[in-house]
Amino acid sequence: MSKIIRTKYNKEGDMIYISHLDLQQLLQRAFRRADIELVHSQGYNPHPKISYGNALALGTESQGEYVDVEIEEELSVEEYLTRMNEQLPKGIKFLKAIDIDRQTPSLASNIEYGEYIFNIELKKSLSKEFVKSNLLDFMSKEEIMITKKNKKGKIVESNIRPMIKNFDILDLQDDCITLEATIAIGSKANLNTNVFIPRILEMLELEIDPLDVDILRRDLYVVQDGELVSPM
Repeated sequence: MSKIIRTKYNKEGDMIYISHLDLQQLLQRAFRRADIELVHSQGYNPHPKISYGNALALGTESQGEYVDVEIEEELSVEEYLTRMNEQLPKGIKFLKAIDIDRQTPSLASNIEYGEYIFNIELKKSLSKEFVKSNLLDFMSKEEIMITKKNKKGKIVESNIRPMIKNFDILDLQDDCITLEATIAIGSKANLNTNVFIPRILEMLELEIDPLDVDILRRDLYVVQDGELVSPM
């Protein structure tokens, strides 16, 4: 009798530089080495029944990624975690797991928000008053417009303000500022950090390469009764 296990895992260290596709292949090899038999789809091109939460951008650290996997055996979640963590490389660890039923919505369809931490090294010191004032002004706007190419290659304008649920300062030192934000990353609305970070730097009047901003995805959330809750 097969069962579905939902797992929360992290991705840090050198592992932040492997792509989502490489991660999928890495996990499948780990399942084989852990001697955990996966359920495969039917048809001409059978593949393991594994589904992921929203793909993590290359170079982004995470403390809260999720994967659902259907396995052939009645394995306890404790044994499953032990076996997998023995096979996973440094930088990826299965943190916790639960059994889920087949009616549980998929991660990709259900996750709507991600919580992020941005660490920005400063070449000039910023005052707390300046940062707070600019943050309040930024969040009080009804529209924060960006231009981007749509799927047809046409340049269109888009308002990202409704996709920013929370945005605040965590810490400010002379040489570093740490910000936290909860932004939409679901199938209905998705604010890419590659789009959001340049607007943050512009707001703080910082001339810094967006790629130099350290990003940590702290967790992912589904919406239940208007509240943000963990997928497990």
